[in-house]
Amino acid sequence: MDIDSLISEIHKSQNSIQEIAMQMTDKVCKVEPSSLNLSVCAVDCGLLAHRMHGVDITVARAAGVHFVYENSKIKTFDHHPSKVPKSSVELMSALDEHEANVFRSLVRLNHEITCANELVEKYSPNILLIDGSLLPVPSDIPTKASKLYPLYQEVISQYEKLYSSKCLFAGVIKDSRAQRFSEKCSDSVLCYYLLKSGERTIEMDYFDPGSPKKDLSSLGSKIKFFYIKPSKSDIPLRIEVLGNVDEAAKIVYALSAISDHFAYPAILIEADMCAALDPVEIESIEATLQSKAGLSPLRRNFRPFR
Repeated sequence: MDIDSLISEIHKSQNSIQEIAMQMTDKVCKVEPSSLNLSVCAVDCGLLAHRMHGVDITVARAAGVHFVYENSKIKTFDHHPSKVPKSSVELMSALDEHEANVFRSLVRLNHEITCANELVEKYSPNILLIDGSLLPVPSDIPTKASKLYPLYQEVISQYEKLYSSKCLFAGVIKDSRAQRFSEKCSDSVLCYYLLKSGERTIEMDYFDPGSPKKDLSSLGSKIKFFYIKPSKSDIPLRIEVLGNVDEAAKIVYALSAISDHFAYPAILIEADMCAALDPVEIESIEATLQSKAGLSPLRRNFRPFR
């Protein structure tokens, strides 16, 4: 297919999506703007992963941020445990490719939700924002026979502790690929045409009807989600909520309407910057393991030609 044909197909697809959106206006509601006078926390976790011969290595750094707003302006702010937290190194051996990906996800979640628990205990915020989903995705769940299952159980216990506290929780997902509304495109693409600035969809249950919930059922049964468009030219955000949906929508809208072309809570941007890791860090760890533990890099990293 040449480029002109491809462009034609894209235009046809966009027209089809717009037609679907026109039939879904009953799923839209207005978000009322409100002044911010509250305590907000946000958490994110940076992760670097590397594979050497026989082991998978992860370097994780969880960072928390606390903003206090008064009349929609930041009155005070703080970082937890610090603005540049110490990173943590973890190793696991004899994992296949799928298990290696699960290991990385579980390490990140464990550090992130542990930090979230510390934020709630330290600051007692009105709302806590998490970068991403409020629960592990199905691909993050190992089998009970897997050596990763104890780590998964530890992660679930951290979630249970977190969600037992009296706090409003919101998971903010930038580029969702979920397809609850239509099989023709992702929900976020459809909602770009469906929603105007300051609008959101009605809330929906976290789990699809009849989907396997397993040990996440008790956690996910109270979680709702919706899509919101804080800025007119940006893709809508998917927001997962445990608590009062209307309150969460108002807060996320107020925090995210930064500009016409970029919609994302400033506090999560700060958490992301604090959690970011430098790739040099894992290169240093690799060199140490190679020289002192005798671990070898993968052969493919040293081939003399392409």
